Order: sequence, then C-alpha cells, then structure tokens
Amino acid sequence: MPYQPTFDAEKSLAATAYLAKQSGETMYTLLKMIYLVDRLHLERYGRPVSGDKFIAMKEGATPSRIYDSMKFLRGDKRTRNWLPDANKFLAVNSKTHDVSVIKMPALDVLSATDIECLDAILEILRQEKRWYVHELAHDAAWKKTTRNSTMDFMTIAESLGAAVAQHLADRFPGNA
Repeated sequence: MPYQPTFDAEKSLAATAYLAKQSGETMYTLLKMIYLVDRLHLERYGRPVSGDKFIAMKEGATPSRIYDSMKFLRGDKRTRNWLPDANKFLAVNSKTHDVSVIKMPALDVLSATDIECLDAILEILRQEKRWYVHELAHDAAWKKTTRNSTMDFMTIAESLGAAVAQHLADRFPGNA
C-alpha cells in the first residue's frame, strides 16, 4: 500500500502560526501556502509537513482540516477545530479573514527542513505576491481532481516526478 500521510495537528498549528506571523496574509492565502509547503517538503524530503488531506476547491488546493479549523476560529461553530487549543494561538477576523497570532505555539515541533520549506514559500510570496501563490495551488494534481473532491496523495506525488512517486509507493525503501 502506498504511503499516506498522517495529519499532525501540532505541526499544522505551528506551521500556520509561523506563516501568519511572517506574512500577515489572510486565511485563504495561508491555506494555499500550507499546500505549497507540504508539496515542496514532499518533493525535497519525501514527506509533507502538515499531513493534511487537500481538497481541490475552486480557488486551488486547500488543506481540509486546517481550513475547518480556520473557519471555526472565525466563528463558524458548525465546523470542527482540528488544531487543539488553536484559539490560544490564532484568531481569524470573520469579516476580513485576517489571521492574527495571539501567541506563538512551540516551534520546536518543526524540523529544520520544515522551516526551510516554510521560508522558501514565504520568499516566493515576498517576490511574487499573493496571486502567484494562489496560481501555484492550481497545479497538475489540482487539475486532475474533480472540484471539491479530495486530491489523491499519490497524484500530488506523481505531479512532482516519478522519483517522488516511486519513493512513496515503495513500502520498504532501501531493502532488496
């Protein structure tokens, strides 16, 4: 069975807060950035950072659980908050969708490579602006997925190249 990531709520909260603090972007741009961070980390290191599942929404690939948590934080109590104690760390304005960092969560849950990829996506945002980030979230994997459906993780991996897909398909890498 091919590799399927496991959602990591602590890393997801830390990564979201890190991006929010560094970028000052709205929840919608942050959600696209999380996808790009996971995709970049998968390409470089063979695993995503958040482990969230992604939905092929009209505006691009969107991390499902983090999106639900953001909606919860902006006041939509019909959604589930997947990020424990997120309201101690983040606030989302219900009108502007701006994300404020109340207090930084522990960042030591993020590895050096996680932070490297977070910083790389922040640099793309600084160089190219938010609409480019949104464009990048409309990649080949997004295009292959029916709107509002879950993006297959192996389709994301395949969009990054055969080597990434093969690495994830191999249950016992390095064993002969």
